[in-house]
Amino acid sequence: MTRSRSRPARPSTTDRRPTFERFLASRFRWVTGGLVALHVALCVALFDPKIHTGGDSVTYVLLAESVLEAGDGYSLSLEPGPPEAHTKYPPGYPILLAPLVAAFGRNFVVLKLLSMAFTAGAVLVFCVYARRGRDPVPWLCLALAFAVSPGVIDYSRWMLSEAPFLFFTLAALWLLREDEETGGIGTTFWLALAASIAGFYMRSIGALLLAGASLSYLLRREWRKFVVHGVVGVGLTIPWLVRNQLVTGSTTPYLEEFLLENVYAPEAGQLDFAGMVGRFLTNGWLYATRELPRTLVGSDSSWSGNLLVVSIAVAVCLMALVGLVRGLRDRPNAGGLYLILTCAAIMLFQTSVNDVRYLVPLIPLILVYGADGAGALTDRVARLGGRAAALAARASHLPAFTMSLLVALALGAHAARIPPNLEMMAGYNAGDRYAGYASAWRNFFEAARWIEENAPPDAVVTVRKPRLFNAVADRRVRLYPYSTNADSVLAVVHETDLVLIDALFPTTRMYLLPALQQQPDDFFVAHQTDPPVTWVLGVTDAARLANP
Repeated sequence: MTRSRSRPARPSTTDRRPTFERFLASRFRWVTGGLVALHVALCVALFDPKIHTGGDSVTYVLLAESVLEAGDGYSLSLEPGPPEAHTKYPPGYPILLAPLVAAFGRNFVVLKLLSMAFTAGAVLVFCVYARRGRDPVPWLCLALAFAVSPGVIDYSRWMLSEAPFLFFTLAALWLLREDEETGGIGTTFWLALAASIAGFYMRSIGALLLAGASLSYLLRREWRKFVVHGVVGVGLTIPWLVRNQLVTGSTTPYLEEFLLENVYAPEAGQLDFAGMVGRFLTNGWLYATRELPRTLVGSDSSWSGNLLVVSIAVAVCLMALVGLVRGLRDRPNAGGLYLILTCAAIMLFQTSVNDVRYLVPLIPLILVYGADGAGALTDRVARLGGRAAALAARASHLPAFTMSLLVALALGAHAARIPPNLEMMAGYNAGDRYAGYASAWRNFFEAARWIEENAPPDAVVTVRKPRLFNAVADRRVRLYPYSTNADSVLAVVHETDLVLIDALFPTTRMYLLPALQQQPDDFFVAHQTDPPVTWVLGVTDAARLANP
């Protein structure tokens, strides 16, 4: 009797995952498209057509105009005299704006759409970046948390370099991770390097991504990639630094600002080593408990100070730290090193200028490492065995739950902010160009418009926000010195024709007003607004404006 041989069982081709997970896995492109569409819808609902009150926003427009102006080079024409070469902001973003400025002029609504396009592109890249190594549901929760992130959406509506910088650095991080799987120098390597260099020309701090990538190659002993990346990276970024050195004698103004105790009070001097350590610890606390909560619910949301929101932000920080340590321990990578270098840089920068904008490019990494950290904590509990292991089994979806909590928080904050924003846009569309501004800002712009309509084209104005004022009133400007020495302040004021005294900035009350009060007969009231009063003073020794 012949013994029958049992055939080996064929591997099952049936996907036993739940229907929803199978749908996510098979419809990745459609789901990604839906997330991008959701992001754009929220951007539109929270859009702000008005000019940003920060000076950086209009500076990029002015620089874009200089790119289009033959013979002026990359410069600003703010103060009296010839254009002054600009060295602070790299030319990448102004170059991107230049075609739109050439076609539409200072149409801020059109120019802001470029930022929205870049944040939508960042959502697309993040969906691909976050997919590797994750099951469909945790991936969806993570991608959704980024797509609805208030921190990202807030910077889709401003003419600032954060949106393109986010896009290019995220694209570089994705390509660098893909390059880790290849042995030689190929297309992915070069695309990653190109994206990193593009990021540097959006914002100078992008140099830290180049440094992080080179360091990752070094730590992984990929010598050829390390040398080529370093040589080409330096070769393509150094022209900007050399140009600045030749023009001003300094590669970047940021280095000097790092050392000052307070950029708005330079007379306070520079920090010593102990002061830098104190600043690092102070900034770390402020970013975890003030700026990250604003990132999670919106920079202008009243929720950001809520104890629950602050607690969630701190928990996310801790989980991201766990995920970062675990990731770097397993394999040195550009993303983790870039995150460390950038956090160190912003923790050492001026406490007085802390802002959500410095966290925006880090949001993808904070979310990814936060999810990884939540998973690592679950694994650690599972290893303890017993009841702890049972608890870990119930908490196996902790990464998805954490991201879902951030999604719920973001959507709740959006729901609270969208109705008043739609009301503001309705007022703007009805003709109120200052809809949504605080009264003091309304008066600032009203005074600027008065000067535009009543002062000669060659008038020079002393003002606290010179770049913003120039963009609105198209007049040359001088910024008064941040000094308690009245003579130094008056020396600048007497070179101008008008003085705008705002109701906004402490520096105006601290430096400008005391100096003017030293010589009250040198000035006369040319215009004043309703309360909170903004004054326009004429300078009496300016003969051409003696009878405005």
